[in-house]
Formats: sequence, structure tokens, C-alpha cells
Amino acid sequence: MRDNKSLRYKIVVFDMDGTLTRHISSWQLIHEKLGMWDEDACHYQEQFLKGKISYRRFCELDAQRWKNLPAANITRHLHAIPYSRNVKNTLKKLKELGFKLAILSTGLDLLALKVKKDLQIDHCICNKLYVRHGRLTGQVKINVAHGEKGKAFKRLLRKAGIKPEQAIFVGDSATDVPAARIAGYAIAFNTSYSGLAELADYNCRTKDFKEVLAAINKA
Repeated sequence: MRDNKSLRYKIVVFDMDGTLTRHISSWQLIHEKLGMWDEDACHYQEQFLKGKISYRRFCELDAQRWKNLPAANITRHLHAIPYSRNVKNTLKKLKELGFKLAILSTGLDLLALKVKKDLQIDHCICNKLYVRHGRLTGQVKINVAHGEKGKAFKRLLRKAGIKPEQAIFVGDSATDVPAARIAGYAIAFNTSYSGLAELADYNCRTKDFKEVLAAINKA
């Protein structure tokens, strides 16, 4: 096992939805499982994409629809999302090589905290749904805003005491571009967004994290 001090890169930061886990959005999955991916949900999304409401307001409107729902029901659906192929073995090997691991996601803490525990991840920044007496309050805390992953990435690295050039970032979508641009080495994971593919140092064309591990070993 290599000593962390000898590594050119010291931390690997992962997007969660669509990267570590298979579903592209934990927000959307909740709507789908509750039968709420309807006209209102689509309307809020459309208003945000057209710039008529802020990302914060978009998330607040979604969270308010879930007010008073049992948190256990939401958690059950989120925890059923499968991991990408060979995620667990890959992250275990990265830990053995001396890397710190982190999650940086616009997804939800009800899933991210489980992933953090399952995969023995060191740091996690994501968005938070508030729960009181076992039920969702309808409130949300935005720690990672759409289009601002770069800012959150810098904040995460400051907390970890690691320089951006010592960080590897792995993501799959347009929202990952700001973080990928800052990282010392960026991996696009099975992305359909050409902007990320063009920016990344390595394009993982498969859905298998064995390829991610191979890319990191060569970085």
C-alpha cells in the first residue's frame, strides 16, 4: 500500500446520483415512487430551467409537496437505489491505496448518508431534507446548488485540508462541470453531456467502476 503522502492526488470526490448510484436524481425518484412526478413537478422543473425561479425556490417547492410524509417511506425508496457496478470494491481499493473519499452532490442526505456509511466515505456535502418527529417538515437546506458545485468543491477541500490540484473528481452530468474544471484530474463517468466529456481528463465509457479505478491508477 502506498503512503498517502507519496500520492500526487490525495482525495477522490464523487458525484452521487448517476455516478455512485444508478438513478440520475434522488429528487426525481421520490416523486416517481410517490406518484408525484406529475404536472406540478414538471412545471416547477420547467420554470427553473427557463430561469423563472431560482434553484433554491425549485427545491423548496418540491420539498413542500412532501410535507408531513413519513421520512421512513422516503428513505425506504432511496435506499433501494442500486450502486453502479463494482463501486464497493473500487472504493475499498482506493481507501487501501491511501486516498480520502468524498461525496459532492445536489442529491439528498437521506440517501447520501447511507452511501457514506456503506462505502466508508470520509466527507460528504449534499442537500438536506428536514425531519421532525419522523415526518418531513417541508423544509430543505441547500448546501450544493445547481451550477455551484465548484464553490462547494472548494469548500469541501478546505475542510479536508487538500489543494484542488491534489483532488480527483468523478461525475456524470452538466452540473459536475464546475467541480471537474477545478480538480487536478477529472473523470467523466458514462456521461451523455458533451461539455463534461470534452473537459474531462478521462472519459469512462462503461458503467463499470473498474474502469474508474484503472483510470485513477494511471493518473
